Amino acid sequence: MNNTYILILGGEFALRERVLAGALRASGGMRVLTMAKNRTTPTIKFFDGFIPGDVADAEAVLSAVQAHQQETGEIPAAVIPMNDFTVRAASLLTEHYQLHGNDCQTITNCRDKFVMKQILQAAGLPVPRFAAFRTLNELKNLIAEFGLPVVIKPRELAGSLGVLKITHEQEIEEVFARCVTDVISLNGESFAPEDLFQVEEYIPAWQEVSVEVINQGDYHRAMAVTDKYLGEEPNFVEVGHSMPSLHSDNQQLRDIAERACHALGIRYGVAHFEARITPAGEIKIIEVGARTGGDTIMDLVERTYGINPYELHVLSHLNKLKPLPDTLEPRGLSAVAFIKADVGVIEKITLPASLPAHVVNMQVTAKPLDLSKKLVSWKTREGSVEYFWPQRAAEQGFDEHLTIADQYARSLFTLRQI
Repeated sequence: MNNTYILILGGEFALRERVLAGALRASGGMRVLTMAKNRTTPTIKFFDGFIPGDVADAEAVLSAVQAHQQETGEIPAAVIPMNDFTVRAASLLTEHYQLHGNDCQTITNCRDKFVMKQILQAAGLPVPRFAAFRTLNELKNLIAEFGLPVVIKPRELAGSLGVLKITHEQEIEEVFARCVTDVISLNGESFAPEDLFQVEEYIPAWQEVSVEVINQGDYHRAMAVTDKYLGEEPNFVEVGHSMPSLHSDNQQLRDIAERACHALGIRYGVAHFEARITPAGEIKIIEVGARTGGDTIMDLVERTYGINPYELHVLSHLNKLKPLPDTLEPRGLSAVAFIKADVGVIEKITLPASLPAHVVNMQVTAKPLDLSKKLVSWKTREGSVEYFWPQRAAEQGFDEHLTIADQYARSLFTLRQI
């Protein structure tokens, strides 16, 4: 009897459902397990089993897997991180069981935005001017040195939480207080430090993009480029994505993404690289995650290019990845847009009777009596709409996906103003 299994950390999270299909294809018959806090998590029933535990608590994850080993005799053949809150646990298990995966130092290189920018800068890669700080006075001193506008962010969070722009001097105290409040609002569930921050020069951009890079050893291959759509500043919340990007053929961008993965020591799995491209065409790296992109970006890759990146992600952690073809030809235009209700109490949700062919999926995460708040992070969105238009190419000024999602938001929700 095979006593090994593949452990997916974060596989029960929303918008990552296709990891199960990819993992099953890559598993070679091994069971695919996930981890969740309890049995009320609805998606765990689709896995072969689950181990109870908090995926963000690395030491607790290791203890839970060891307890499972004592009970069943099973050990993981690979541990697959799905988001920023699971990478530390995955690296700890990888080192403990001597598996293929990114080590703890690589994860620190990617999770700590200050360490990341130092490494990228030392490698000669283009990054905004940056500095670390803890206190309001330190921030004020740095702003006096940098000038305005700037962006501040927690050093170890994700999902745009606490990422804010400061444009005017009189905003400094208020915006920093909001950043601190955003960090504390997680109540420690991310197991990230709550007093470490970073300030960066603000990069005015014609376009923000992400690049999905598959890695195994010294092989780094940019698979796909995504055009990103952001909500209103001072926040930087992602409201949609589309693929292929207008910059899919930008070889300099792809090269920088691959070099960044190499510099940070990312040797296994899909990495998520984000950058801004200025009107002059200059590329500035925002961050690099040693994990798959969220927000259904992996699904966009699958629809656009016909490959499941999760399968490649798992194959790499099994050290079985084969190089991709020299070119990946897009089959059409894929997109996702996030549903945002107006501010108020959601009294009723009325789903559409049918969806047009180009809408391939709709998920409404809000429930009646939920309070719809202002869009300040991924936590204040009410759902998503995914699209695919066969044989359609990237278009300058494309925003059809956003318009359709806004139309759905107006028809889905009956609101009571507060």
